[in-house]
Amino acid sequence: MMKLLDISKKYGDTTHKYPFEPYNVAKNFRGKPAYTFDLCIGCAACGIACPSNAITVQFNNDKSKLVWEFDCGRCIFCGRCDEVCPTGAIRLSEEFELAVKFDKSALIQRGELEVQYCTQCQKPFSAKRLIKYSFECLSKANVSEKRLEEAKEYLGVCPTCKKNATVANFTSGKEMVIE
Repeated sequence: MMKLLDISKKYGDTTHKYPFEPYNVAKNFRGKPAYTFDLCIGCAACGIACPSNAITVQFNNDKSKLVWEFDCGRCIFCGRCDEVCPTGAIRLSEEFELAVKFDKSALIQRGELEVQYCTQCQKPFSAKRLIKYSFECLSKANVSEKRLEEAKEYLGVCPTCKKNATVANFTSGKEMVIE
């Protein structure tokens, strides 16, 4: 017994006083993903990359808002959402104490984004922030003002209308001119 006490005195404590003192996590610890609504553009890259389907990005029932939802109860803390987010709206935090009492809805985070409507068919197809972000990325490139205006119009059209316009151009026999 005395030998054990001598060894522990020599090498020090090997346990942490966690519940009574804060626990310092390692540098690359993967804790609960923290969502910053102001940075989110609604691109849904995080929802596509999430292997456990803890993140969903979809229209609400009346299609007036794009709803981002994170269910921490389903999260496996893989960090894929952090890797694919283009704006840094999701970052893994150091938070690991996730217990809740009786109400699992406390584990769910939500964010609602304004919807962009197609300029031709008036159907919702994307988040306004994503269209704005795409235009800002294009405007940082070396593009002429004429092309920027064309791009702005093009970004406001839904994929279905773009496809229909392309099919109409091919079936009418018009040649596409690329300048």
